[in-house]
Amino acid sequence: MPADTTVFSNAAKRRIRWLMRRGLLELDILLERFMVKEFDALSDNELTLLTQLLDSPDQEFLAWVNQTEICSNPAFRPLLEKIRQA
Repeated sequence: MPADTTVFSNAAKRRIRWLMRRGLLELDILLERFMVKEFDALSDNELTLLTQLLDSPDQEFLAWVNQTEICSNPAFRPLLEKIRQA
């Protein structure tokens, strides 16, 4: 696959943006900032990880972002840091 080819179509990215709407206001605020600052620059690998991360329960996801719990999946940690920094 050529380097400029992406796996995620615009429709797939719109679906991910929709999935980023969560049930917790605190998480929604953090993810909204992240979408504005970082979403368009994410690699396909990061988008894949993000879709996996979005399968997590809201309370667990928020605890990982707030660092009140340690995420057991080390692959998620750089993405969680990007969310925190946004």
